Amino acid sequence: MPKTKTKTKTDPIRELKIKIQEIKLNIKAGREKNTNAVASLKRELAQLLTKKTNEKTI
Repeated sequence: MPKTKTKTKTDPIRELKIKIQEIKLNIKAGREKNTNAVASLKRELAQLLTKKTNEKTI
């Protein structure tokens, strides 16, 4: 029986939260400079959340 890849629905909000945490940890560890990366990810997360809440109200 051939192996098949299962497709799981990924939540973009969850992925962005994980990316933000990874960047924050890298900044604390000194592996990455404190850039606007976190701010841009937070902005993207906020846009997704507002889009999601607007879809629920309609």
